[in-house]
Amino acid sequence: MTEPTLKVRVRIMNDEQIAFGPGKAQLLESLLATGSLNRTASLMKMSYVKALSLARTMNEQFAQPLVELARGGKQGGGTHVTELGRKVLAEYQAMADATEKAARPSWLRLRKLLRA
Repeated sequence: MTEPTLKVRVRIMNDEQIAFGPGKAQLLESLLATGSLNRTASLMKMSYVKALSLARTMNEQFAQPLVELARGGKQGGGTHVTELGRKVLAEYQAMADATEKAARPSWLRLRKLLRA
C-alpha cells in the first residue's frame, strides 16, 4: 500500500468557469518551453482543439490575453505567452505553494486518522 499524500488543487473561478487552474498552468509552462500549441497539446496528451480551447478561455477570462496565437503559413505559426501570462503563472504558482503550505499542519493531523 502506498503512503497517503495530500494533493491540493487551486482553481480560480470566474462566472462559474475555471479562469485558471493546474491544467492551464501546465499549458502555459509547456508553451513557454515549446513555443508551440501543437507540441504542447501532444506533450499534454490532449487534442490541439482542446489546447486551443483552454488558451482561448484564459484569454477571455483575463483583462488582457495570456497567450498570443499565430496561425501557420509561409512564416510558420507559433504561440507566445504574454508578459501578463507569465505574471499570472508566477502568481498562481506562489498561491498554490502557499495554499499547500497552509494545509500541511492539518494534513499531518488528518493523515494519522487514515486507515493504514
